[in-house]
Amino acid sequence: MGGGFLCGGRYDPLKNGISDGKGFQERGHKLMIKKILVPIDDSDHARKAIDFALDFALKYKATVYLIHVISPLPSMIAEADVLQKMEDNQRQLAKEILEEAVRQVMKKGVGNFQSTMLYGDPAQGIIEFARRNGVDMIVMGSRGAGGVETLLLGSVSNKVCHMADCTCVTVK
Repeated sequence: MGGGFLCGGRYDPLKNGISDGKGFQERGHKLMIKKILVPIDDSDHARKAIDFALDFALKYKATVYLIHVISPLPSMIAEADVLQKMEDNQRQLAKEILEEAVRQVMKKGVGNFQSTMLYGDPAQGIIEFARRNGVDMIVMGSRGAGGVETLLLGSVSNKVCHMADCTCVTVK
């Protein structure tokens, strides 16, 4: 048998506390989820994170912020014109990723959302965006599209979960 108990509300395993359908009551205060940040890349985990976040957004009538952070390319890797072409390709891929995510949001019926492309360190960009916009929850894939660099330096989701001021949920 599962743990938990009911006291005039509904038990939700996602949060220790009792839900009345409008928010969670925990130790005398309500946890309101009004702004959900979903950092995305071109990974299956990110697509699953979008679905998870959209379910929360529908339940709590929250605004969803979709962001894609483009990491800067090292300038020493190529000549200026080659570097410019690579950066243009990054921007085009980011645009396509965001457009796909927006289609997913609209198909699910979430009305309040915003999509944004940022430049810089992904973990730092996500954390700063969340702070500036008063985000209540960050929902992101547990593994992104990063390669060997991610294995050596640690994952973006791990950094965000440790440094963010709000609730963080990672999705596999």
